[in-house]
Amino acid sequence: MSNIRYVVGGSDGWLNAKREGSGAIIALPEMLQVEFHASADSRDQFTVQEGVERGKKFSVKSGYLKTGNPGWRGTASLQFSLGQQRLTFPGGQIKAITHPRNPIRLGSHPIQLPDFPHSMGAIYSNQSPYAKTWFYLGQGHAIPGNNDRYLHPGSVSAGCITVDPGEWTTLYKYLILCRRGDGTTMGTVTVVR
Repeated sequence: MSNIRYVVGGSDGWLNAKREGSGAIIALPEMLQVEFHASADSRDQFTVQEGVERGKKFSVKSGYLKTGNPGWRGTASLQFSLGQQRLTFPGGQIKAITHPRNPIRLGSHPIQLPDFPHSMGAIYSNQSPYAKTWFYLGQGHAIPGNNDRYLHPGSVSAGCITVDPGEWTTLYKYLILCRRGDGTTMGTVTVVR
C-alpha cells in the first residue's frame, strides 16, 4: 500500500500543520502531496513531497491526509494576453490585468505551487474563499520587491497577473490539481501582446 497522500485544506484551501522539531505552525496548501509515516496521539506524521516545504516533516490532527486520486490533471498551460486583458485556460477565458507601466514580461513563466497564504488577498474573500492562495510566477523563491510576480486575484496590479476576484475560484479549482511532475510547478503561463 502506498504511503503517498494529499492534504485536505480548510474552507480557504489551507491547512495548518505543526513542523517537527520547532513546533512552528505552517499553513500548507490543499492537494499538496505528502508521504505518510505514522499516526500517534491522534496526529498523522508526514513528509512534504512538493512545494516550498518539500522534504520537511510535519504532523496534523488525523483525518486531513487522504489517499487516492483527487482528480489530478497534467501540466497547466495558460495564456495571458496583455492587449485583450484575458487569461485563457482549459476552463475558459477570464478577465486579468497587469500594471501598464510595469507589466509582467512577455514569454513563458513557470506557475509554482502555492507558497503561503497571502494576507493581501483577504479583502477578496467575499468573492472567492481561495483569495489568499497566490501562485508565484518564477524560479526559486519569490523575493519581495524584486522577484515577486504572482498570479492572484485582485482589482489593482503592481505588475503581476491579476485576475478578476469573482472569477478566481474557477481558475483556482483548475490549477490546484495541475502538476508538471517536478515537485515545484503546476505548469506555465505564456504572456503575449
